[in-house]
Amino acid sequence: MKLIAVFFLLFLSFDISAFTMGDAINIAGRQRMLSQRITQTYILRGIQPSAERHKKVFSRSLQEFKRNHEKLSNFQGAEKIETQLIKVQKEWEKFEKIALQPTSKESATKLFERSDELLSETHAYVVKLQQLAPDNSAELINIAGRQRMLSQRIAKNYAAKLWEISQDNASSGLQQDLSEYSNRLNQLLESPLNTPEITHNLRKAQDHLNYASRGFEGEMKISEKRQIQVITGTTDLMLRNMNVITQLYAKLLDSSTTL
Repeated sequence: MKLIAVFFLLFLSFDISAFTMGDAINIAGRQRMLSQRITQTYILRGIQPSAERHKKVFSRSLQEFKRNHEKLSNFQGAEKIETQLIKVQKEWEKFEKIALQPTSKESATKLFERSDELLSETHAYVVKLQQLAPDNSAELINIAGRQRMLSQRIAKNYAAKLWEISQDNASSGLQQDLSEYSNRLNQLLESPLNTPEITHNLRKAQDHLNYASRGFEGEMKISEKRQIQVITGTTDLMLRNMNVITQLYAKLLDSSTTL
């Protein structure tokens, strides 16, 4: 029994020490994305209550946010900014309370508004983490991670507009997010730190954005159900691709700090 306990402690200490600043910025950035993904799927559950996919993604995203927060709470390289993580926790508790309510237009509207508050606090934490990092590639992790968030905020605003929730904010937000995603993508493409693999994936992100934009501009003559599939499917591709890019930038940071 004692031997098992020793192995467990060794494994635990290794796991904690293996958690790097690049990992922390990456995971903290995912919290921004999850605030929007949870809200998006909550609204989609209202539009398509029988769709099991929305329920599964919603549940998985809630659980991931909690796991990520625990990892960040245990990260020893960020004690100086613990106060900001406490702010994230407080905002999360308000957000989760609404998210766990039965889906309705009233609760969806509240969650839509609260999601921006949670996003603001999670973004502030990412920025503070970036400032602790010693390398310029930390900024690229932040920007690429924000692209993940934008992919899901685009889908959130699309869903809110479709269900007629905060329509003015959803419509203007959708256009702003599409514009920011495009501008940030160009910024990343211009980075001299890019590897061929990163550049290849950034080009794929451009293709995904161009395809999604056709749906927002009404070029696709398809049913509402099919359009939801196309938009959410494409924004999920944008998310997965930018997740790969963010991880690649995180590796750049970690490799530079270990030299």
